[in-house]
Amino acid sequence: MTPGNKFSLRPFNENDYEGFAALQNLLYPDHPKSLETLRHDDKTREKKIPHKNWVWERNKKILVSAIHTQFTESIHPQKFVIEIYVHPEFQGQGFGAACYKHLLHELKQFDPVKLTCIVYETHERGIRFFQERGFVQTMKEKESSLDLTGYDPEQYQDEIDRVLAQNLRIMTLTEFRQENADADYKVWELEREVCPDMPWTDPISIPEFDIYKKHALAHPKFNPDSWFLVLDGNHITGLNNLWKSEIEKGINTGLTGVRRKYRRKGIATALKHTGLIWAKNQGYEWIRTDNVDTNTGMLSINIRVGFKFMPACLVFEKFIKEE
Repeated sequence: MTPGNKFSLRPFNENDYEGFAALQNLLYPDHPKSLETLRHDDKTREKKIPHKNWVWERNKKILVSAIHTQFTESIHPQKFVIEIYVHPEFQGQGFGAACYKHLLHELKQFDPVKLTCIVYETHERGIRFFQERGFVQTMKEKESSLDLTGYDPEQYQDEIDRVLAQNLRIMTLTEFRQENADADYKVWELEREVCPDMPWTDPISIPEFDIYKKHALAHPKFNPDSWFLVLDGNHITGLNNLWKSEIEKGINTGLTGVRRKYRRKGIATALKHTGLIWAKNQGYEWIRTDNVDTNTGMLSINIRVGFKFMPACLVFEKFIKEE
């Protein structure tokens, strides 16, 4: 089958979440999305982001989706992220090309200067699809996993003690909230300071606090017991947060960040092991993390602990014109 008169993308609506989740999870079984997460992301997305999703369904089953959006942490009025999902049975028949054409048409009104897409390196068809349309790989994000059943906390206790010996404290966000009414705001301040140093294709800027609270601290995968802080008095110097996974017995690492003044003191390593110990004690059997391949500092910490690389996430970009 090829797209014909019967193929027509329509705007996504409230009744499409279940079918959209089923399509995404079929294509990316190692990175499943729950209905709760999808709804939360749509509900808390900044209004200034021109996000739009179109779908094609057949026999009440969503088989194709085309999306244009922007990264929450790097909003630019003329830079867009595009996503195209096609059911495996309909791939290679022109549906992806029709979606791409549709997105280009819809984006004309914004006069885009750059398009970005993300493809896992195992999806060779997807890589070829975007390369044939002038996209170039500009970044590689390495995902890795650690088998927690073989992780020995005692082996790394010295790494934590080294930080504690510097008159620093390690505690969870839950604990910090109990002693400081501004705990959430202080966490946001830390992210605002450290995230721009993270390698990415565009400058990173954390949203304003009210957006951050809704999007991050009210996320269904958020757990303040698994957000770990290193404090100098009441000043947060570093953060490592773990997020619930949709996959049984697993948990995911989010941000590991340390303020510039406090780097090279072993804080990131201590935070890493604090999180791993907590996850193991909670009964999790594996933990995942991802790091841009140029972030050699975090990669070396993970490799030394025993993380094993998984298929990487590739960032492709197409520069349409100069800014």
